[in-house]
Amino acid sequence: MKKIIFNRLWIRIIEILIGLLFIYSGISKTMNIYEFSLTVAKYGILPENLITIFSVFLPFFEISAGFFLLTGIMRAGASFVILFLLLLFTFAITFAVIRGLKFDCGCFEVFGRGQRIGLLLLLRNIILILLVLNIIIFRYTARR
Repeated sequence: MKKIIFNRLWIRIIEILIGLLFIYSGISKTMNIYEFSLTVAKYGILPENLITIFSVFLPFFEISAGFFLLTGIMRAGASFVILFLLLLFTFAITFAVIRGLKFDCGCFEVFGRGQRIGLLLLLRNIILILLVLNIIIFRYTARR
């Protein structure tokens, strides 16, 4: 019984932290969409005509998924959206690292500074992916 309670508490803490992280990330991008779109362009992945659309809609998905995960509404859907976004971000960062690009990732600012593209950023994303997978697996097995 203690194990189940601890697991539920641990998962809920992860959900709250990741929910807050994605809400913060989305809000920080909406505060300056133009600058964010310039950062998106630096990755060199999207065609020029999709950069603005992506830059406008991505923060909306981050804020929405973070809100739903934070509040516990539609946790499964929010978890899968966040997992998809993290995989997308990880792909983009990997692509930039392989190409030797050096710039702030456009993720969000911490203490007034953006995070630089690099292996530490990849490691952070892998940890976040593992945490989200922990949520998904726990929620899936808890239903059985």
